[in-house]
Amino acid sequence: MKRKHIVLLAVFFFLAIFALVFIQVRWISNVVSAEDQQFRFGVNEALKEVVNELERTETYNRIISEINPAAPAAAREATPDEIEPLTTRQSAEAMLLEKYGFDPDVRSVIINRAGRTYLLNSESLEPESLTGNTEPGEQSLTAGAAARMTSKIISIENIVSRILHETPPLRDRFTSDELNTIIRKSLDDVGIHLDYECAVRGDYGGIIYRTPDYRERTGANKYLRQLFPNDPVPGNNILTIYFPGEEKYKFSHISFMAIASLLIALLLIILSTGTFIVIFRQKKFSEIRSDFINNMTHELKTPIATISLASQMLADDSIPQRARNTRELATVISEESNRLKVLVEKVLQTAIFERARLELDKKQTDVHAVIIRAVDAFKLQVSGRGGTISTFLDASDPMVVIDEPNFFNVILNLIDNALKYTARTPEITVTTESWHRGVVITVSDNGIGIPREQQKHIFDKFYRVPAGNTHNIKGFGLGLSYVKTITDEHHGTIKVESQIGKGTRIIIHLPKHQTK
Repeated sequence: MKRKHIVLLAVFFFLAIFALVFIQVRWISNVVSAEDQQFRFGVNEALKEVVNELERTETYNRIISEINPAAPAAAREATPDEIEPLTTRQSAEAMLLEKYGFDPDVRSVIINRAGRTYLLNSESLEPESLTGNTEPGEQSLTAGAAARMTSKIISIENIVSRILHETPPLRDRFTSDELNTIIRKSLDDVGIHLDYECAVRGDYGGIIYRTPDYRERTGANKYLRQLFPNDPVPGNNILTIYFPGEEKYKFSHISFMAIASLLIALLLIILSTGTFIVIFRQKKFSEIRSDFINNMTHELKTPIATISLASQMLADDSIPQRARNTRELATVISEESNRLKVLVEKVLQTAIFERARLELDKKQTDVHAVIIRAVDAFKLQVSGRGGTISTFLDASDPMVVIDEPNFFNVILNLIDNALKYTARTPEITVTTESWHRGVVITVSDNGIGIPREQQKHIFDKFYRVPAGNTHNIKGFGLGLSYVKTITDEHHGTIKVESQIGKGTRIIIHLPKHQTK
């Protein structure tokens, strides 16, 4: 699959993922809003019941207070022996008749009893009617019953009148225990089992009652309700309540689903990101591997062709013996064979590093001696291009614990790279200096340099800095990967400093003491 197709697929995939995340966030937002509305509705219903219950309780208490507790007989139905004197009855009857627009002298009484109207004429109020042998079903209502009912109606009207016209101070209309009991019960009835704080304000804004932890300034939502709204002249009595744990309470109802949804969405993003990172890396590795195969084919074909040509010349009987120059042909075959051997060893070393940890034979070694041998191996090649290779070995103590053969190859690879990637007359410098933990080795050149964006990849296996035709400079992209691996095995560090057109410096910090 082409790279642009992978990029397009990744774009559409992430658009789908972010659309899913957006839907999840909107869903959570809607659930939070619904939970908030449900909570507010529950609180308002509870406060409505609190107001109604306070009014019912106050009315009941007022009625009880108007009744004389010392005269319980007044609450019982009177017996015939307890019938009031006629003059008292007549006075009560006159007041009732006059109230409803009747002439008191007519001695007719209208009394409403359970929705029924009774007409009592003057004859029914005579004394003999009270003591006669009247049958129970023949007389609807006796004069005594009429008088008692009239008295009760007047008493009830007086109580209601006082309740309506005599409004006590707000602080006397309820107690704190009554208020908190009613609030707690009302909240429990609607399923809100939260701790609350409340306060009651009077007509002039003064606080009549507050709970101990009530605060005027708080981040919680406050709910207000008018108290005693059915008063003849309703006052500005306000009950204020809030819940310190409201947000936590609402969040607890949706926390599991919300967190689970967000975690799943986050997991999808992470997995999809990781998947496409792997895809792009594999794509890049595939390109590098293809480049490696092309380079390896080119590198192997050259010595094979040279060996084949030399072998043909040796085997060609048409060439005179003296013209064959057998020694020179043998030398060419030997050099090209060694070149093939080196190439194959590099590939095998890479395979070994990939499969298992490399076993190094570390010994106390003079690193200066290793560097001098490596420099001597390249002097002819450098001088053949008219260049110079210099050493400044200034480390005071060059003795370090290293695996000499592999570290010798490290220096060879660094010098080889410095020579290959220098287009002009090469000027290569190898220096050492003391470090508090060991030795610092630097290989510098005046080559083509490495772009900044490519520097972090040069130690990757098979990686070669793009430079037009990849076959202009021979190599597999294994040299610096090998250098990095050996340096790591010696617990050292390696870094690169480079500028385009000015050259490159490879710096190795090599600890003095190593473990075998």
